[in-house]
Amino acid sequence: MNLIYLFLIFFLIFNFYFLLDLFLPPKIKIYYPKNKQVVYSDTISFKGKADKRGYLFINNLPVYFNENGYFEKTFYLKEGLNRFIILERKFWGQEKKINYEIIYLHR
Repeated sequence: MNLIYLFLIFFLIFNFYFLLDLFLPPKIKIYYPKNKQVVYSDTISFKGKADKRGYLFINNLPVYFNENGYFEKTFYLKEGLNRFIILERKFWGQEKKINYEIIYLHR
């Protein structure tokens, strides 16, 4: 009887974790660059990790990631302030949006 209760508790906790994950927004981690970073190159490569079950976009351009969720996407910069919107959307419509600003100073 105790084994049945133990199995039932494990089953409920396991399913609760997956149900919770379905409803939470995706997780995005940007490793490089830092927000509001000043750069002296006319290109910038965004590097990070995204939720593998979502779709990732930077300024409405699709960004593809490997089987572990790691991505890298390079953009050209104009002199001055450059704004980027990083958006990930999961299957059920949950979204996470990050606004980034990169400042390019020409030397």
